[in-house]
Amino acid sequence: MAMALNAALYIVKMAWIALSGWITSCLTIADEFATSLRSGDIGPFHVG
Repeated sequence: MAMALNAALYIVKMAWIALSGWITSCLTIADEFATSLRSGDIGPFHVG
């Protein structure tokens, strides 16, 4: 049974919205982390 074109476009649109929100969140967190490292709010990580 074939899926209607409108239903397929709706699914693609919802997937794109979810993905773009996730990418935006990751980039925002990375930017805040980098800013804190540069300003010295958090220091280098010592492992071991």
